[in-house]
Amino acid sequence: MAKSMFDDPQELFTFCSVLRDNGNEAQAIALAKQGLAEHPDNPEMLAVARMFLSHKVHSYHRLMLADGPRNDAYLAMINRHAPGRRILDIGTGTGLLAMMAVRAGAEHVYACEVNPNKADLAREIIAANGMADKITVLNAYSLDLDRDRDLGGGVDAVLSELFTANIIGESLIQAMAHASKELTVPGAIFLPPKVSVMGALAHCDLGDPIGDVAGFDLSLLERQLNYHALIDPKDALQYQRGPAGVLSDMEFLPDTPIAMRDRSVATLTSEGGPVNGVLYWMRIEFDDDIHYENQPGGDKQLHWSVRFEPFAKPRETAAGEELSVGCAHNSNEIIIWDDAAI
Repeated sequence: MAKSMFDDPQELFTFCSVLRDNGNEAQAIALAKQGLAEHPDNPEMLAVARMFLSHKVHSYHRLMLADGPRNDAYLAMINRHAPGRRILDIGTGTGLLAMMAVRAGAEHVYACEVNPNKADLAREIIAANGMADKITVLNAYSLDLDRDRDLGGGVDAVLSELFTANIIGESLIQAMAHASKELTVPGAIFLPPKVSVMGALAHCDLGDPIGDVAGFDLSLLERQLNYHALIDPKDALQYQRGPAGVLSDMEFLPDTPIAMRDRSVATLTSEGGPVNGVLYWMRIEFDDDIHYENQPGGDKQLHWSVRFEPFAKPRETAAGEELSVGCAHNSNEIIIWDDAAI
Protein backbone atom coordinates (compact mmCIF):
# COMPACT_ATOMS: atom_id res chain seq x y z
CA MET A 1 0.00 0.00 0.00
CA ALA A 2 1.35 3.41 -0.98
CA LYS A 3 2.25 5.75 1.85
CA SER A 4 0.16 8.89 2.26
CA MET A 5 1.30 12.21 3.61
CA PHE A 6 -0.44 11.29 6.86
CA ASP A 7 2.30 8.69 7.35
CA ASP A 8 5.02 11.32 6.92
CA PRO A 9 4.79 14.24 9.37
CA GLN A 10 7.28 16.35 7.41
CA GLU A 11 5.36 15.93 4.17
CA LEU A 12 2.17 16.96 5.97
CA PHE A 13 4.02 19.89 7.57
CA THR A 14 5.16 21.16 4.17
CA PHE A 15 1.79 20.67 2.46
CA CYS A 16 -0.20 22.35 5.22
CA SER A 17 2.25 25.26 5.28
CA VAL A 18 1.72 25.84 1.55
CA LEU A 19 -2.05 25.69 2.02
CA ARG A 20 -1.99 28.23 4.83
CA ASP A 21 0.37 30.56 3.00
CA ASN A 22 -2.05 30.54 0.07
CA GLY A 23 -5.08 31.40 2.18
CA ASN A 24 -6.45 27.87 2.60
CA GLU A 25 -6.13 27.78 6.37
CA ALA A 26 -9.33 25.82 6.93
CA GLN A 27 -8.08 23.00 4.70
CA ALA A 28 -4.70 23.00 6.47
CA ILE A 29 -6.49 22.68 9.82
CA ALA A 30 -8.64 19.79 8.54
CA LEU A 31 -5.58 17.91 7.26
CA ALA A 32 -3.66 18.51 10.50
CA LYS A 33 -6.59 17.07 12.45
CA GLN A 34 -6.73 14.05 10.17
CA GLY A 35 -3.00 13.43 10.55
CA LEU A 36 -3.33 13.57 14.33
CA ALA A 37 -6.37 11.27 14.29
CA GLU A 38 -4.46 8.65 12.28
CA HIS A 39 -1.29 8.89 14.38
CA PRO A 40 -2.34 10.14 17.85
CA ASP A 41 0.71 8.67 19.58
CA ASN A 42 3.35 10.00 17.19
CA PRO A 43 5.10 12.95 18.91
CA GLU A 44 6.33 14.40 15.61
CA MET A 45 2.79 14.32 14.19
CA LEU A 46 1.54 15.96 17.40
CA ALA A 47 4.09 18.77 16.93
CA VAL A 48 2.99 19.26 13.31
CA ALA A 49 -0.70 19.28 14.23
CA ARG A 50 -0.12 21.71 17.11
CA MET A 51 1.59 24.13 14.73
CA PHE A 52 -1.59 24.51 12.67
CA LEU A 53 -4.26 23.90 15.30
CA SER A 54 -2.78 26.61 17.55
CA HIS A 55 -2.41 29.22 14.80
CA LYS A 56 -3.77 32.52 16.19
CA VAL A 57 -5.17 30.74 19.24
CA HIS A 58 -3.06 32.85 21.57
CA SER A 59 -2.06 32.03 25.12
CA TYR A 60 -3.89 35.14 26.39
CA HIS A 61 -7.06 33.02 26.33
CA ARG A 62 -5.74 31.27 29.43
CA LEU A 63 -5.43 34.60 31.27
CA MET A 64 -8.75 35.91 29.94
CA LEU A 65 -10.69 32.85 31.04
CA ALA A 66 -9.07 33.10 34.48
CA ASP A 67 -10.24 36.73 34.85
CA GLY A 68 -12.93 36.16 37.48
CA PRO A 69 -14.24 39.77 37.61
CA ARG A 70 -14.69 39.74 33.82
CA ASN A 71 -16.51 36.41 33.82
CA ASP A 72 -18.74 37.42 36.75
CA ALA A 73 -19.71 40.73 35.13
CA TYR A 74 -20.58 39.12 31.78
CA LEU A 75 -22.53 36.35 33.51
CA ALA A 76 -24.59 38.81 35.59
CA MET A 77 -25.40 40.90 32.51
CA ILE A 78 -26.25 37.88 30.36
CA ASN A 79 -28.46 36.30 33.02
CA ARG A 80 -30.40 39.57 33.22
CA HIS A 81 -30.81 40.36 29.52
CA ALA A 82 -30.43 37.17 27.43
CA PRO A 83 -33.65 35.23 28.24
CA GLY A 84 -35.93 34.91 25.20
CA ARG A 85 -33.62 36.83 22.86
CA ARG A 86 -32.01 35.95 19.53
CA ILE A 87 -28.40 36.97 20.02
CA LEU A 88 -25.37 37.64 17.82
CA ASP A 89 -22.12 36.96 19.70
CA ILE A 90 -19.35 38.77 17.80
CA GLY A 91 -15.88 37.28 18.27
CA THR A 92 -17.05 34.21 20.15
CA GLY A 93 -13.60 32.68 20.69
CA THR A 94 -14.19 29.59 22.81
CA GLY A 95 -17.97 30.06 22.76
CA LEU A 96 -18.12 30.81 26.49
CA LEU A 97 -20.41 33.85 26.31
CA ALA A 98 -22.68 32.15 23.78
CA MET A 99 -23.08 29.18 26.14
CA MET A 100 -23.77 31.51 29.07
CA ALA A 101 -26.55 33.09 26.99
CA VAL A 102 -28.14 29.72 26.13
CA ARG A 103 -28.00 28.60 29.74
CA ALA A 104 -29.64 31.90 30.72
CA GLY A 105 -32.55 31.18 28.35
CA ALA A 106 -31.64 32.79 25.01
CA GLU A 107 -33.84 31.57 22.15
CA HIS A 108 -30.83 31.14 19.83
CA VAL A 109 -27.26 32.42 19.57
CA TYR A 110 -25.34 33.09 16.36
CA ALA A 111 -21.67 32.91 17.36
CA CYS A 112 -19.41 34.70 14.88
CA GLU A 113 -15.68 33.92 14.74
CA VAL A 114 -13.37 34.82 11.85
CA ASN A 115 -10.45 32.58 12.88
CA PRO A 116 -11.17 29.09 11.44
CA ASN A 117 -9.18 27.45 14.24
CA LYS A 118 -11.22 29.18 16.92
CA ALA A 119 -14.48 28.62 15.05
CA ASP A 120 -13.72 24.89 14.82
CA LEU A 121 -12.79 24.78 18.49
CA ALA A 122 -15.94 26.67 19.49
CA ARG A 123 -18.10 24.15 17.61
CA GLU A 124 -16.42 21.27 19.42
CA ILE A 125 -16.72 22.91 22.85
CA ILE A 126 -20.36 23.86 22.26
CA ALA A 127 -21.19 20.32 21.10
CA ALA A 128 -19.35 18.82 24.08
CA ASN A 129 -21.59 20.95 26.33
CA GLY A 130 -24.78 19.80 24.57
CA MET A 131 -25.71 23.15 23.03
CA ALA A 132 -25.10 22.57 19.31
CA ASP A 133 -28.82 22.90 18.55
CA LYS A 134 -29.04 26.33 20.21
CA ILE A 135 -25.81 27.92 18.93
CA THR A 136 -24.85 28.40 15.27
CA VAL A 137 -21.12 29.06 14.82
CA LEU A 138 -20.36 31.24 11.79
CA ASN A 139 -16.76 31.30 10.57
CA ALA A 140 -16.80 34.85 9.21
CA TYR A 141 -16.24 38.52 9.98
CA SER A 142 -19.37 40.05 11.41
CA LEU A 143 -18.97 42.73 8.71
CA ASP A 144 -19.58 40.02 6.09
CA LEU A 145 -22.77 38.66 7.66
CA ASP A 146 -26.19 39.15 6.09
CA ARG A 147 -29.25 39.71 8.26
CA ASP A 148 -31.48 37.30 6.31
CA ARG A 149 -29.00 34.78 4.93
CA ASP A 150 -27.02 34.22 8.14
CA LEU A 151 -29.20 35.43 11.02
CA GLY A 152 -32.71 34.34 10.12
CA GLY A 153 -33.98 37.88 9.69
CA GLY A 154 -31.95 39.64 12.36
CA VAL A 155 -31.18 39.55 16.08
CA ASP A 156 -32.53 41.56 18.99
CA ALA A 157 -29.30 41.58 21.00
CA VAL A 158 -25.61 41.94 20.13
CA LEU A 159 -23.14 40.40 22.57
CA SER A 160 -19.44 41.17 22.23
CA GLU A 161 -16.07 41.02 23.92
CA LEU A 162 -13.83 42.73 21.37
CA PHE A 163 -11.90 44.86 23.84
CA THR A 164 -8.11 45.19 23.74
CA ALA A 165 -5.52 47.16 25.73
CA ASN A 166 -6.34 50.24 23.63
CA ILE A 167 -10.03 49.29 24.08
CA ILE A 168 -11.19 49.46 20.45
CA GLY A 169 -8.33 47.67 18.63
CA GLU A 170 -10.38 44.70 17.38
CA SER A 171 -12.62 46.94 15.25
CA LEU A 172 -15.11 47.22 18.13
CA ILE A 173 -16.79 50.42 16.93
CA GLN A 174 -16.91 49.36 13.28
CA ALA A 175 -18.44 46.00 14.24
CA MET A 176 -21.04 47.60 16.52
CA ALA A 177 -22.00 50.23 13.93
CA HIS A 178 -22.41 47.60 11.22
CA ALA A 179 -24.42 45.31 13.49
CA SER A 180 -26.70 48.19 14.49
CA LYS A 181 -27.44 49.13 10.90
CA GLU A 182 -27.36 45.80 9.08
CA LEU A 183 -27.86 42.84 11.44
CA THR A 184 -30.40 43.81 14.10
CA VAL A 185 -34.15 44.31 14.34
CA PRO A 186 -35.61 47.59 15.71
CA GLY A 187 -35.06 48.03 19.42
CA ALA A 188 -32.14 45.60 19.61
CA ILE A 189 -29.87 46.01 22.63
CA PHE A 190 -26.09 45.86 22.95
CA LEU A 191 -24.40 43.77 25.63
CA PRO A 192 -22.47 45.58 27.06
CA PRO A 193 -23.97 48.98 26.10
CA LYS A 194 -21.15 51.30 27.17
CA VAL A 195 -17.39 51.49 27.61
CA SER A 196 -15.44 54.44 29.00
CA VAL A 197 -11.80 55.33 28.49
CA MET A 198 -10.45 56.09 31.97
CA GLY A 199 -7.22 58.00 32.46
CA ALA A 200 -4.83 59.36 35.09
CA LEU A 201 -1.68 61.46 34.93
CA ALA A 202 1.48 59.40 35.25
CA HIS A 203 5.24 59.39 35.26
CA CYS A 204 6.85 56.38 33.65
CA ASP A 205 10.57 55.91 32.95
CA LEU A 206 11.05 55.83 29.19
CA GLY A 207 14.80 55.31 29.29
CA ASP A 208 17.48 57.52 27.80
CA PRO A 209 16.75 59.17 24.45
CA ILE A 210 18.47 57.70 21.41
CA GLY A 211 21.43 59.74 20.20
CA ASP A 212 24.92 58.63 19.26
CA VAL A 213 25.22 54.93 18.38
CA ALA A 214 28.63 53.65 17.28
CA GLY A 215 29.58 57.18 16.25
CA PHE A 216 26.40 57.83 14.22
CA ASP A 217 23.63 60.29 15.08
CA LEU A 218 20.36 58.31 15.28
CA SER A 219 18.38 60.92 17.21
CA LEU A 220 15.82 61.31 14.38
CA LEU A 221 14.45 57.90 15.41
CA GLU A 222 13.02 59.53 18.55
CA ARG A 223 10.31 61.39 16.63
CA GLN A 224 8.93 58.16 15.17
CA LEU A 225 9.53 55.69 17.98
CA ASN A 226 6.36 54.25 19.49
CA TYR A 227 6.74 54.86 23.21
CA HIS A 228 3.42 53.55 24.50
CA ALA A 229 3.77 50.75 27.01
CA LEU A 230 1.53 47.95 28.27
CA ILE A 231 1.61 47.56 32.05
CA ASP A 232 0.12 44.89 34.29
CA PRO A 233 -2.67 46.55 36.35
CA LYS A 234 -1.11 45.37 39.62
CA ASP A 235 2.13 47.18 38.70
CA ALA A 236 0.64 50.33 37.15
CA LEU A 237 -0.29 52.07 40.41
CA GLN A 238 3.35 52.98 41.09
CA TYR A 239 3.34 55.23 37.99
CA GLN A 240 0.04 56.99 38.66
CA ARG A 241 0.33 60.67 39.64
CA GLY A 242 -3.25 61.71 40.30
CA PRO A 243 -6.87 60.55 40.50
CA ALA A 244 -8.63 58.88 37.57
CA GLY A 245 -11.11 60.62 35.30
CA VAL A 246 -13.17 59.82 32.20
CA LEU A 247 -11.39 60.68 28.94
CA SER A 248 -14.10 59.42 26.58
CA ASP A 249 -17.39 57.51 26.59
CA MET A 250 -18.67 55.17 23.87
CA GLU A 251 -22.31 54.11 24.06
CA PHE A 252 -24.14 51.54 21.96
CA LEU A 253 -27.86 52.30 22.12
CA PRO A 254 -30.92 50.83 20.32
CA ASP A 255 -31.80 52.52 17.02
CA THR A 256 -29.05 55.12 17.50
CA PRO A 257 -26.20 55.66 15.00
CA ILE A 258 -22.81 54.82 16.50
CA ALA A 259 -20.12 57.49 16.10
CA MET A 260 -17.15 56.10 14.18
CA ARG A 261 -14.95 58.89 15.53
CA ASP A 262 -14.97 61.33 18.43
CA ARG A 263 -12.76 63.94 20.07
CA SER A 264 -12.94 65.22 23.64
CA VAL A 265 -10.84 67.09 26.19
CA ALA A 266 -10.81 66.12 29.87
CA THR A 267 -9.26 67.68 32.95
CA LEU A 268 -6.95 65.50 35.04
CA THR A 269 -5.48 66.58 38.38
CA SER A 270 -1.88 66.02 39.43
CA GLU A 271 -0.71 65.04 42.89
CA GLY A 272 2.47 67.03 42.13
CA GLY A 273 5.89 66.18 40.74
CA PRO A 274 6.99 65.14 37.25
CA VAL A 275 4.35 64.01 34.76
CA ASN A 276 5.22 62.66 31.33
CA GLY A 277 2.04 60.99 30.13
CA VAL A 278 -1.24 59.29 30.89
CA LEU A 279 -2.17 55.82 32.06
CA TYR A 280 -5.43 54.73 30.46
CA TRP A 281 -7.68 51.72 30.78
CA MET A 282 -11.31 50.69 30.30
CA ARG A 283 -14.46 50.73 32.38
CA ILE A 284 -17.19 48.53 30.89
CA GLU A 285 -20.72 49.42 31.97
CA PHE A 286 -22.78 46.23 31.72
CA ASP A 287 -25.74 47.72 33.58
CA ASP A 288 -26.36 50.41 36.22
CA ASP A 289 -25.06 48.08 38.94
CA ILE A 290 -22.67 45.86 36.93
CA HIS A 291 -19.30 47.07 35.71
CA TYR A 292 -15.73 45.92 35.06
CA GLU A 293 -12.63 48.10 35.30
CA ASN A 294 -9.00 47.06 34.82
CA GLN A 295 -7.72 50.02 36.84
CA PRO A 296 -4.20 50.31 38.28
CA GLY A 297 -3.91 48.35 41.50
CA GLY A 298 -7.09 46.39 40.76
CA ASP A 299 -7.95 42.73 41.28
CA LYS A 300 -4.97 40.43 40.68
CA GLN A 301 -7.06 38.36 38.23
CA LEU A 302 -7.43 41.27 35.77
CA HIS A 303 -5.96 40.24 32.43
CA TRP A 304 -6.22 43.38 30.27
CA SER A 305 -3.17 45.62 30.50
CA VAL A 306 -3.15 49.28 31.44
CA ARG A 307 -1.66 51.40 28.68
CA PHE A 308 0.79 54.28 29.13
CA GLU A 309 0.75 57.02 26.50
CA PRO A 310 3.57 59.59 26.77
CA PHE A 311 3.24 63.33 26.26
CA ALA A 312 5.38 65.05 23.64
CA LYS A 313 7.26 66.74 26.51
CA PRO A 314 7.38 65.98 30.26
CA ARG A 315 6.40 68.69 32.72
CA GLU A 316 6.77 69.50 36.42
CA THR A 317 3.44 69.92 38.20
CA ALA A 318 2.25 71.29 41.53
CA ALA A 319 -0.09 69.35 43.81
CA GLY A 320 -3.66 70.02 42.70
CA GLU A 321 -2.62 71.38 39.30
CA GLU A 322 -5.13 70.59 36.56
CA LEU A 323 -4.02 69.53 33.07
CA SER A 324 -6.13 69.40 29.94
CA VAL A 325 -5.77 66.03 28.20
CA GLY A 326 -7.11 65.35 24.72
CA CYS A 327 -8.52 62.02 23.62
CA ALA A 328 -9.74 61.05 20.15
CA HIS A 329 -10.65 57.80 18.45
CA ASN A 330 -11.52 56.50 15.03
CA SER A 331 -12.76 52.99 14.28
CA ASN A 332 -9.53 51.29 15.41
CA GLU A 333 -7.21 53.62 17.29
CA ILE A 334 -7.15 55.94 20.28
CA ILE A 335 -4.76 58.88 20.57
CA ILE A 336 -4.05 60.91 23.74
CA TRP A 337 -2.11 64.15 24.07
CA ASP A 338 -1.29 67.05 26.41
CA ASP A 339 -3.91 69.51 25.16
CA ALA A 340 -2.59 72.35 27.29
CA ALA A 341 0.66 72.27 25.32
CA ILE A 342 -1.13 73.19 22.07
